[in-house]
Amino acid sequence: MTAIPFDRTAGCATMAGMNRLRWLIGLLGLVVALLPGCRGERASPEAEVRALINSMVTAAEQKSIGTLRDMISEKYADDQGQNKRAIENLLRLHFLRNETLHLYAHIQSVTLPQPDRAQATVLVAMAGVPIATVQELSALRADLHRFDVDFAREDKTWRVQRSAWRRAELGEFLGP
Repeated sequence: MTAIPFDRTAGCATMAGMNRLRWLIGLLGLVVALLPGCRGERASPEAEVRALINSMVTAAEQKSIGTLRDMISEKYADDQGQNKRAIENLLRLHFLRNETLHLYAHIQSVTLPQPDRAQATVLVAMAGVPIATVQELSALRADLHRFDVDFAREDKTWRVQRSAWRRAELGEFLGP
């Protein structure tokens, strides 16, 4: 399993600059999504889910509620009784409370119990400064979380249908 550091420190001072950045990221995502098809191959469902998780991390760092909203199923429901709207509101609150958001994500596992269902466990460190490596976590004041996420394929698109999270320990990031 590879951990992916995310660093989006390149700022755009204007709304036009932000829109260009979003457009470029969207274009890059489209190109990456189409590349397997150009070779006559389709990405595996596991690879699609991993790509979605990475896109979610990027969207969270950019505080892109609209992008994240599209990645959550209308059927979302979790053990706390929250629906899609409640999760959107939690995200908005978190983004308002944190001026900058840098994430370090480690996808521990992705399994497919059924062809149109996937489950993933993702460790996420959240900090106000970039996190380049897992070794930096012990020196930072980062919030460490473990997310257990259920995905469903809806109209050929993977979306989050349920999630649960809890605090994680540093040892979980440094584990075997």
